[in-house]
Amino acid sequence: MTATPQLSLPAQHGNGLRLEHVSKRFVNAGGDTQLHVLDNIQLDIAPGEFITIVGASGCGKSTLLRLILGLEETNEGRILLDEKPIKGTGLERGIVFQDHRLFPWLTVEQNVAVGLKNAPLSPAQKRDTVREHIHLVGLQDFTASYPHQISGGMAQRVAIARGLVNRPSVLLLDEPFGALDALTRTRLQRELQNIWQQERITMVHVTHDVDEAVYLGDRVVVMQPHPGRIRRIVDIDLPRPRNSSDARFIALRDDVLSDFAEVS
Repeated sequence: MTATPQLSLPAQHGNGLRLEHVSKRFVNAGGDTQLHVLDNIQLDIAPGEFITIVGASGCGKSTLLRLILGLEETNEGRILLDEKPIKGTGLERGIVFQDHRLFPWLTVEQNVAVGLKNAPLSPAQKRDTVREHIHLVGLQDFTASYPHQISGGMAQRVAIARGLVNRPSVLLLDEPFGALDALTRTRLQRELQNIWQQERITMVHVTHDVDEAVYLGDRVVVMQPHPGRIRRIVDIDLPRPRNSSDARFIALRDDVLSDFAEVS
């Protein structure tokens, strides 16, 4: 595998990601009513930590990711990366959506290369970096394929490679496996865990799937809605790779699920 040039890429951040008393409201079309989406979110995420966020629809999970990405601004509080407030988007934060959002007229290689459009690398460095990340997600035999020629799971792997190709400090994942069948989802959960163990970048993964949250996360952030706020944070002290049939896994999953039985 070709080594990726490191010097001109964003440096890894040493102080993690911090959300301090973050609240978010949206004003309706008439301008007279505010929808309170997030309320007083406080969360410290260590560098290289895998955080999963789980909660019912309407608890503001995706909005929280948009705030971290810099697509939205907070109404109260602030978000810091490496002790610096986040203002707008940046190369140090990548994202993968539920819909892979690949360009249908571009090949796998070209779609991944889109992630390096604004990177300060030479053309040769970009080619090497793209090839490395395509290999990382196991698609080296499909570099010249177009999105309609590969499966949905493979397309999501392309999206993950595109999200990682800048070597961001934080990768945000907004239900990336939600539209996939159960077998493909399980396989990609294992692959994502392997990628994280290789890359060791910070990952913040939103999901509706409690099993997925427990399988992937170092900690599971359980959110509740109206407005969205953190109900509690559950430490997942299980060795990797995890076995979803293990009694300790089942106990943790059932513990997290109990929160949803209590929320009306």
